[in-house]
Amino acid sequence: MFNYKKSTMALALLAAFHGQAAEKQWTAYEIVNIDDMYSVANSQLPLTRNGYGGDINNQEAVIGIAQGRNNTNTSDDDDNSGLIGEVDDAIFPEVTALTPNVTRPFQGNNFGFELEESDAWKAIHNAIAGQVAPNDEDASATKDVFYFGLHADKDIRVGRVSGTQTKVADPTPSEDDDDPNFYYRDFEARGFVKAGSNDEFLLAPSDDTAFYTSEVEGATQVEVGGFSVASAIATSSDNGSERVVGYVSTELSKNSKDNIDSCWNSFNDAETPDPIEVCIQNLQNGSSINYQLRPAVWTVDTTSSTATLDKTLALPFTPDDDDSNIYSALGLGINSQGVVIGESNQRNNDNNLMSYTWAQVWMPDGTIISPTDLDFDGLRGSTATAINDNGIAVGSVARYIGGYQRTKFWTYDVNSGEKYFTEPRDFNAGNETDLASIAKDINDAGLVVGNIEVDVQKQLPRRRNAFVYDYSADKAGDTGAFTNLNELLTCESRGYQQDDNGGFDSNGQKWSKFKITDNDTFAQPITYEADFVVVEANSINDNGEIVGTALVELPRVLVDSSGKVVTEEVTDPNTGETVTKVVIETDATGKPITDQLPRPVVLRPSSDGQSCQIPLDNDTSTQEPNERSGASLPLWLMALLPVAWLRRRRK
Repeated sequence: MFNYKKSTMALALLAAFHGQAAEKQWTAYEIVNIDDMYSVANSQLPLTRNGYGGDINNQEAVIGIAQGRNNTNTSDDDDNSGLIGEVDDAIFPEVTALTPNVTRPFQGNNFGFELEESDAWKAIHNAIAGQVAPNDEDASATKDVFYFGLHADKDIRVGRVSGTQTKVADPTPSEDDDDPNFYYRDFEARGFVKAGSNDEFLLAPSDDTAFYTSEVEGATQVEVGGFSVASAIATSSDNGSERVVGYVSTELSKNSKDNIDSCWNSFNDAETPDPIEVCIQNLQNGSSINYQLRPAVWTVDTTSSTATLDKTLALPFTPDDDDSNIYSALGLGINSQGVVIGESNQRNNDNNLMSYTWAQVWMPDGTIISPTDLDFDGLRGSTATAINDNGIAVGSVARYIGGYQRTKFWTYDVNSGEKYFTEPRDFNAGNETDLASIAKDINDAGLVVGNIEVDVQKQLPRRRNAFVYDYSADKAGDTGAFTNLNELLTCESRGYQQDDNGGFDSNGQKWSKFKITDNDTFAQPITYEADFVVVEANSINDNGEIVGTALVELPRVLVDSSGKVVTEEVTDPNTGETVTKVVIETDATGKPITDQLPRPVVLRPSSDGQSCQIPLDNDTSTQEPNERSGASLPLWLMALLPVAWLRRRRK
């Protein structure tokens, strides 16, 4: 998919014109939400397990999501919730995420937050649609919330929220049923817009997909919910209005209607039927209600909290009138000129329906550009994830390289007249690598951020690091336009401190890993090394500031055979009182066992620092197999943003 001919010719012409290509000079970056104790605990929602940095705008507003909750049950019979709440920098066991079931309450597992710089980058839960905070002592969250985007210049956020839970009595409960109720909700996903401190407002799908009236005898209209997602927002350059792009249900599928009809038949046949809403929720839980999905563009007025659906966008082909297939086309990004990017089902050049979904560009005049070369062998789908105001789109394509399926990031100028996107080179400027990469965002200066593999073993899943790529520098023929973002971090942001007893870097300075010592929080004093690895960059604003996710080294609490946190009564060295504290797991030598968890990080260009000259433990320039260190493989996989964000997909 690399456009060899055009890229080689362009580089040759540029080199001939300029004499010799310049080398891109990168600015050093620092993680600004690390505190003096090398902790980012303040940026994690209390009692949640995984944190992901999602988006940053030009006013430095930062949003993200927290996923999963800590299991804080302790091994003794006392209520230690207050004790656990005081422990930030430790790895707890995780509450098992339950699949939806009509016989129990829904379990909210995803929480939107913002990072407040004025309060030491504290994570603040946003109660979208009344979602209960993960550390609420009086109630449990039953909704899921995802932030998907920020306005570039205003505090307007967009995303997706699930519906409110309703409880109804089971008409035929069992005698031993501790909870003789059913649980359902009116919809599974609804796009929302939230402006500043105003309440959010929802983007409703059409009534044709939110409600359905069966032709079964005795049936009445039922609410099935419909489906909508808000992916991104931009101010129109035409009239200054705020336009939101996403996708919306346009038609309830025939199979879904048949399934709802079956609910009514069962309702009519039962002597004491369950509420019809319970049957429909069972269908939702089993993914048996599906819709035609199309990109949608809304004009929103944040003053009046209203939204007007301007248009839904077409598929890149026209289905036959009797075609009963379910097709999905998703709007995932929009720029100020109204160019929409995303992905869709696709027919090939022989008009045959293809597997997977494929990147699309919807131009304001109605033209649809499909920038993937569909005749290229071994493709497994593509997507477009972001577009800047200069019309440069980025995305990723899945294809086979050396017998293994990989993703490669791409760039595409929608105004260029080029037929297909181009895959830039990554660590090896002269040859294609088999390192999978994903582009997440691009700013108006042409800086692209995302993540890329840094291990080269072919048979194993590979670790990933964040990258930054300078599209403009590459087009100008400069070398070094692609780099591992961790290479740009200051030593302090990689967990080092200057130390006369440490090792030398290439500049002759001595550094050692910062050692975190905690004598007060746990039942025993602990010491371990600080460590941060930025594994993905998800957003970059026009100031070059980046939000992403880092794996952070933390000690692991001890759990007993039943999975409960072990506590111990110890004497407080400061007061002499007997107190209960959490026990940390240790190895045979008494050292704390550490692992890594994902945490949101905010990176800024450093005004006076320089990039750390200590080599990373994954030197991709050598193309030699890297030895794994740090986190176990499952944690590396967990460190990337959930699929719901990549990129605002349907569940």
